[in-house]
Amino acid sequence: MAQMVLDLASPLIGDTLLEEPEFREEYGLQADAIITFYDVDVSVQRSSLFSAIREVLSDGSKKEEVTDTNGQKWKVKNISEKEKLPNLVLSRGEQRLSLSNFMVLSPDKGTRLRFLDKAASGLKLPNSALDPWRNILAERAPEDDEVDKCLREFRDTPIGKVQAIQSEIRDGQINLSSLVPPSRRYFERLVGGYDGSTSIWEYAANSGKTIFDQLAAWRPYDGFLFSLLLSSHSSLTDEINVDQLGSEDLVRAYDFLEKYGDRISQLGAIEVGLRVLPSSPEIEQPLIRLIKQIRDDDIEGQMSGFKLLSALFCLVDGQLSKTRLLSAEPPFYRRLAVLSQAALIHRQLVSSPVDIEQFSEWAFSKREGFYMQSLADMRLEPRWDPSFATAFHIRADFFGRIIITAKKYEQNIKDSKIYDLVLTNTDESLQTFSDSIETWLPGPLDGIANPQNTLPSEVAEVIETQLSVTEVSPSSFPALVNSALLYPIGADHAELAVKALKRADYHLRNIEDKLQFFIIIDGLAKVAAVSRSPLLADELQILVRRYRHDAEYALSIQEVIRICLIAAASRSQLDEWTKFVGDWMTELAFGDLKDEEAQGLHLCLNSLCHAVPELWVSCGRADAALSALKKN
Repeated sequence: MAQMVLDLASPLIGDTLLEEPEFREEYGLQADAIITFYDVDVSVQRSSLFSAIREVLSDGSKKEEVTDTNGQKWKVKNISEKEKLPNLVLSRGEQRLSLSNFMVLSPDKGTRLRFLDKAASGLKLPNSALDPWRNILAERAPEDDEVDKCLREFRDTPIGKVQAIQSEIRDGQINLSSLVPPSRRYFERLVGGYDGSTSIWEYAANSGKTIFDQLAAWRPYDGFLFSLLLSSHSSLTDEINVDQLGSEDLVRAYDFLEKYGDRISQLGAIEVGLRVLPSSPEIEQPLIRLIKQIRDDDIEGQMSGFKLLSALFCLVDGQLSKTRLLSAEPPFYRRLAVLSQAALIHRQLVSSPVDIEQFSEWAFSKREGFYMQSLADMRLEPRWDPSFATAFHIRADFFGRIIITAKKYEQNIKDSKIYDLVLTNTDESLQTFSDSIETWLPGPLDGIANPQNTLPSEVAEVIETQLSVTEVSPSSFPALVNSALLYPIGADHAELAVKALKRADYHLRNIEDKLQFFIIIDGLAKVAAVSRSPLLADELQILVRRYRHDAEYALSIQEVIRICLIAAASRSQLDEWTKFVGDWMTELAFGDLKDEEAQGLHLCLNSLCHAVPELWVSCGRADAALSALKKN
């Protein structure tokens, strides 16, 4: 009966049941897995391989034979010298595969524990994971089905994942599951477990500082390089301490980052370097070279680090949205995990023969889920939207962070060439390259933050003047729209826009073209979001309805969905947000849709409801209507 159930069940359910010893014992079942060595595409029955390993570990002089699934014979032997840990290999002719991870099968307690401690130290396995296995291995060797559970602990570490990615790069075949592990445990080991913080600043001061201190105590040099993977926000780099690093190691780390560093780690190294420069003047030249490397990155070029980072950001976040692995945590925490993993992948690719242009295109093609997830995130963190994930915006954000940090530590660089490189108005200065508004927009982890700058009185006056004109046109809104992400914009300013739209009877005069019209509506949606103004969001729905099928300025279904979801962020409460989105989506679904529009709306709706399952209640009618259209 149990076998019949397993035959009928899905592979995922069947495999999960077979992993449970209690289930197998109750129904008298035995599980025997196949172990595959992807380096040479060789597969061996687990039971026969483990039996051979146990025999060789019992007597180091023995050589045991195993047969792979193709009938080829292989030898298991120990090639280590006496008094050292066994070094088992699986060999056939000139081919040799390492079996070092299976030392836990040794009958000798000392060998098992020495292997475990060595592996745990090298992989920085936390004590919470190490102690249970130390207790087991101190008592006995693991059963066959326990071995993979033990090795999975090793794989679910940042260093273990680095090793896996490097191995797959060498083999010429990179698996998506290696790039984005479907493991919550892995991401918590990468960036620390979520601690209930309400902002990235709070998280940095608590869990961030803790993980940096742990990395520094583990191995100062390697720990510093791993810490920099978490440099996606300046509040985190503020907590990175280099006091434990000697001068030689610090210079070595900066040299490594110049040659093989990912963009996020390079930015973190610049921010840390500007802070510690007075006590570490030896890093001045490496700092200059890193700043120039970031400044000179051609985002249209084939080797652009920013283009690769943008693609990896979308890839990793899209996959996490698909698995809903960190769906219960705030967006800033998930994006910290996403960007840290993107940095880790980026660093492995820099020193590899992988075609960066092709890889970036492939990664970007796997971004499914990223866009809808990010728009849904705006309910909680309304100041960042997914259009800011481009290489152009990321580079601008990096420029802004370097300039802000340089101004913060201006005394440290006043006599350095770094000052001229960053803060002057010369042609080569970073400040000259940063004359656009994008440099000062919120970063991916800033979505919840209110701007520190107060709204200048002269800007407030311009906003009121533009919105008070009798003839309302796109030129009535630029001051408000452009200020929304730079300054605190309150409900009073949003209400001025509401009055203007009503006064115009939802018909804007003197529209130059569709692009101008969309930019204004998109900007007003952001005003509604950051000011938390449901009134403005409601008025925008009327305005969009008015222009949805306009002969000259018609909006695409994707543009309408974007405006809907940004405006929906005016409602921070989940029930109010789902009702607003559901009502608008239902209106669209029952409206006049072309076939391709209906398909596009249905795809977006399914992706959105996957990201926020609570939407199925309010979007059920829309889904049913679109499904019916699809059948017809």
